[in-house]
Amino acid sequence: MLKWSLVDLMKHRAAPLAFAETLALEQELTSRDPEILSVSPIHVSGTVRFTEGDFIATVAVAGKLVVPSTRSLKPVDWPLDFTFSEVYVSETSDREKYDDGQLLIDLDGDELDLMRAITDHILLAIPMQVLTPGEAADGEMPAGDDWAVVSEDDFAATHADAKPNPAFAKLQGLFDDDQDK
Repeated sequence: MLKWSLVDLMKHRAAPLAFAETLALEQELTSRDPEILSVSPIHVSGTVRFTEGDFIATVAVAGKLVVPSTRSLKPVDWPLDFTFSEVYVSETSDREKYDDGQLLIDLDGDELDLMRAITDHILLAIPMQVLTPGEAADGEMPAGDDWAVVSEDDFAATHADAKPNPAFAKLQGLFDDDQDK
C-alpha cells in the first residue's frame, strides 16, 4: 500500500508510476493527534518519477477531518484538498542540482514508502485556528467574568495613546536597534 521497492520504481524511467488509492487513516491520524475527532476515507493519487537517480513523488490528497473549534471546542468539518511534492535522494545523489533550502529526503533502505509523508502532510494541513462557520461569521471573541479575549487590532486601538513606563526609560538605549528609533 503506497510502498514500492526502488528496483521496481527504476523500471519507470520512460513514464512515471501513477497510483490512486483510498486510505483509512483514522487510527493513524488520531493516534498522532488526539484532538482529531474523526477522519473520512482519504483519497490519494499521484505519480512517482525516477529522474537522474532520484525519486520525485507528487501526491494529491482529498478527504475530510472533523476537528474541534479552537474557540468553543464544537466539531468542525475541515476539508482536505491539497497537493504536495517530495524529492527522495540516495547517498550517491548530486544534491547540488537542487535549490538551496529545498527539502531532500534521504532514502532509507531499498523501499520508498509514502504513507508517513501523507500522514505528515495531513497533520500539517490542520490550521492553528479552526472556527465553526458561525464563529467565523460573527467574529465575536469569548468573554467571561472579568476577562475577555481581544484581537490584536482592538488591543492596539485601545492602547495607541499609552505612554511607556518611565521606570524602563533607562533601558531605552541599551541595544543598538533602539538608538535608530
